[in-house]
Amino acid sequence: MQRYIEQLIDDLHKATWGMKPPHEIWEESEADPDDELELEDMSYVEKYLYGEEIPISGITGVNQEQLPPIEKLSQEQQALLAVELEKLLQYFHFYLDFPADYPAHLRYAFIQKFWEEKHVALSFGENHIEFCDYDEANCPFPEYCNTCKEVAEQMKFDEQGGIEGIEEKD
Repeated sequence: MQRYIEQLIDDLHKATWGMKPPHEIWEESEADPDDELELEDMSYVEKYLYGEEIPISGITGVNQEQLPPIEKLSQEQQALLAVELEKLLQYFHFYLDFPADYPAHLRYAFIQKFWEEKHVALSFGENHIEFCDYDEANCPFPEYCNTCKEVAEQMKFDEQGGIEGIEEKD
């Protein structure tokens, strides 16, 4: 299995060679990809107006079948592949939102599942992928995430009228 993983990582590195040129709307708009506001606006246009969702394998050039099943990998191998796959996805403008201290080996299962999805290929910008629906009872990152709890507290605060509700009680 180790030899296969080494070959797969080599394939992941080579997958960056297949980067497509920017969508023609970038040239037509004369937007500056170094300008953060223009980048965000044009990425939105590219994604929601001109984008066609295609499988992640079609964007990266790495087929889902190439990703070994979790049960055949050690924790170290899962961690190594997770790091390499995240780098590849970032090259294609996908940023996976995990809790900061979430172990790399546990990320592999989420990344493998992500490969089943379809998304729009972006020329520039960042497409953040969230795995959490902010339901504390069904948090995918138990013991590593406080976001669900914070969202629940904020919703409770908002339901009570927020700052206005606090001022009215005084």
